[in-house]
Amino acid sequence: MARKKQITGFLVLAVISFLLFFLARTYWRPRSEPIPLLPLVHEEDVAGAVDGAADEAEKPQLKGVQIALVNMDHHLNWKLTVERVIEEEERCLLFGIKGEYYTVSGRKYLVEAAEGEMGRDFTWLRLTPEVVLTGEGIRITAAEVNWAAGAGEEITGCGLQADRENVKIQAERFTFNLEKQRMTLPGTSQWSFQ
Repeated sequence: MARKKQITGFLVLAVISFLLFFLARTYWRPRSEPIPLLPLVHEEDVAGAVDGAADEAEKPQLKGVQIALVNMDHHLNWKLTVERVIEEEERCLLFGIKGEYYTVSGRKYLVEAAEGEMGRDFTWLRLTPEVVLTGEGIRITAAEVNWAAGAGEEITGCGLQADRENVKIQAERFTFNLEKQRMTLPGTSQWSFQ
């Protein structure tokens, strides 16, 4: 009987030891940490922004964008390739602009500008500084060029220098209809004939 108690005690002790071993292994062993595959993302401090305006570098940007603008009659007027576009609430800022301007009859003028802005609804365009339009025997350089879909073929602007055949024109402001090749120069202008 004493022998039976010893064997039973030994078996009970073995079972308890076995259970304690598995419990200790499960709950008390050090766990390995997973290796992070991506860098940690930290929230940006927006308190440093002035009046809630984000820095230009922080705004969403598109690169190598092609833009087509049409007038109210659905005729293609502008076909532009823009190096960089920054979208804002009401407008898009444009940088490195090259492309073409088309009249209704199909005349094509090459366009180049360093910067500009455009309505998010594609109904207006403003190009600045040193805007160059070239085609059909005329070269126009302007400090600013404006276009609106509702104005049709009319382009307005300021700081004009135009060369056409033997005529050079300088004007503070201008309105130009490329389809009719008609220019209106309100204000001060200078003409020279060669």
